[in-house]
Amino acid sequence: MSRKGVPFQRSLLLNVTAGVLLLGACLLMVSVVATGRVLEGLSGSLTKRIIATTDARVMSFFEPVQLAIEITAERVHGGGFENFPIARLDDYFAPLVAGIPQLSSMLYAHANGDEYMLMRTDDRWQSRQTRPETWGGAADWREWQAGAKVKPVQRRDLDYDARQRPWHQGAMQRFEQLGPDAPAHELVHWTAPYRFFTTQEPGVTASIAHRLASGRVIVLGADITLSEISKFTSTLEIGERGKVFVLRGKPADPMGLVVVGLPADARFDDEQTMVEFVLTPPQELGGPVASFVNQAIAKGGSALGAAVPFEHDGERWWGALERSKLRTSDNIWVGSVLPEEQLLDGLPNTNRIVLAATGIFVLLAIWRAFRLAARYATPLEELNERGHRMQRLDFERVETVDSDITEIRDLTATLERMRRALQSFSSEREDLRIARSIRAMTMPAQLPAPTGFTLRAWQEPAEEVGGEFYDAVQLPATVGDPKMPAGVVLAFFDVPGTGLAATVHDNQLRAAFRADIETPCDLRKLAGYLDQFVHDDLPDIGPVRVCLVKLDGDPARAEVLGLGQDVLMARRGGPVEKLQTDGQPLGLGRTRDVPEATAVALEPGDTIIVASNGVRDAVSAERKRFGIDGIQAALEAVPGGTVDDLIAQIRKALAGYSSGPCNDRTLVVLRVTG
Repeated sequence: MSRKGVPFQRSLLLNVTAGVLLLGACLLMVSVVATGRVLEGLSGSLTKRIIATTDARVMSFFEPVQLAIEITAERVHGGGFENFPIARLDDYFAPLVAGIPQLSSMLYAHANGDEYMLMRTDDRWQSRQTRPETWGGAADWREWQAGAKVKPVQRRDLDYDARQRPWHQGAMQRFEQLGPDAPAHELVHWTAPYRFFTTQEPGVTASIAHRLASGRVIVLGADITLSEISKFTSTLEIGERGKVFVLRGKPADPMGLVVVGLPADARFDDEQTMVEFVLTPPQELGGPVASFVNQAIAKGGSALGAAVPFEHDGERWWGALERSKLRTSDNIWVGSVLPEEQLLDGLPNTNRIVLAATGIFVLLAIWRAFRLAARYATPLEELNERGHRMQRLDFERVETVDSDITEIRDLTATLERMRRALQSFSSEREDLRIARSIRAMTMPAQLPAPTGFTLRAWQEPAEEVGGEFYDAVQLPATVGDPKMPAGVVLAFFDVPGTGLAATVHDNQLRAAFRADIETPCDLRKLAGYLDQFVHDDLPDIGPVRVCLVKLDGDPARAEVLGLGQDVLMARRGGPVEKLQTDGQPLGLGRTRDVPEATAVALEPGDTIIVASNGVRDAVSAERKRFGIDGIQAALEAVPGGTVDDLIAQIRKALAGYSSGPCNDRTLVVLRVTG
């Protein structure tokens, strides 16, 4: 007799929804009863925490600038820029300024007033050099735009002496006070806001005096305009209506306070308006900031270091003012204001009653879960065990799972159909099909095209899908010399084993290879990293045969490192020969040293070949091994042909050879073309 099952979804929804609704109703009732007015002390504590977070964010705006001049001081210590090579200075400082958006210009000067300046305005760059004691009132200017040709250096009249600027004077004074052995971060000097000489924009400068290895004292500076500071602070908002601002001056003299970082306001979306309000008294801003200064600061400075309430438009607000942790030559204060309503909205509405009620209802939910398990767990466990049996390729028929849940009975029938379908396909191993799919997806679709070389590869996987893999990585161009061609590092791996395990190990090695490449690339060091990876992370796979080849195109040369894998080379018109072959495979132990790579000078027409065992050890029906002789014959058959012609000829010759049931056929060929 058939039984009418209860739908699983309906049963589950009825039980779970009942529990959730009961718990939600109780929590809502408790929340309504427990919610009340929060003490003013808690509001003040939250406001102080917010302003500490704000100060940290403001510090994050200035810290990259300070770090940049500290690093630059170390960079120039050896005296490489001591004679002001303007082109090299431009090449060094331009990426630095471009990488730190808040920077407007970088300055490099000697104690005698000789100075170099690099300034960025949108996409236009200007560099200037002055020597007041030698050139008098004259300066050399150099201008360019991104992607455009640099204009010749022009001599212009300019009455300027770096020694008269506040950034130079402040850094030298700090240097004389602390001495040359003081830590770099303590020697950094921040100026008070002033107008820059060239642009006349208001801003501040971080500067540091440093003694070079030669004994000469230099001064480095980094300019930040106040408009950039305001662009940053005007993006800092606390909730929907909270404001963040930065002031300079002494709170004890409220009339002397000026704004250096504007709060978020629709008026300041226009940069010209922003510039007009910078360095103005905070009272001119209006809004809650002006109310805070008038009520809290002007009445004795009670808001310093603590949150205080004030009124704005009939609403209660909280505000605080803290001295910034940024080292400056003047007082910098970070302030924040936000409405009390917003503070209370952000506070949780829970207490002991809520916690107790939650605990009770959690216990009820656990009790209900046990009741549900008695009904659902047994048939689901039986279905889970059936799934595990199919995973183990155990396709023996089992008894039907008995349940009054319609969906469970339908799932039982579906699993039975799956069992029959999997049994019919069990003749083909699933891991091999997965391995072939992974191999097809992960094998490099296209190799790099290094300057002066032609690089091609071909692979024919075995039926059992062996563990051979190749990869190539383009190295970045030489830093500071973009005309120097980039190199390529080529790798070939032969991992023991077949199927899915070998394919997974191949991809792990490929990931390690790409992750461990450094610029400049040292093949011996790279091989050491790979050896450590195989030893530590793949200890059970056995020895891994590897060859590494690094190519450089100007002049054409190669470095070759064979670790259990031969690398072949044929000079133009010459025989095929083996290069370095004395390296041991990876994974044999950590006590040996990796040998040095073999350096090879290349000429046009020279060919380097990496051929796997499936190619070199292939045998014909007459038991003749393909070997190096077969590759030599292919080269002689296509004299003057391309790399693609050579690979096609080798494949044609291999058509009559057998490589064994588990051997992939892999061929990587590169040739010097110019």
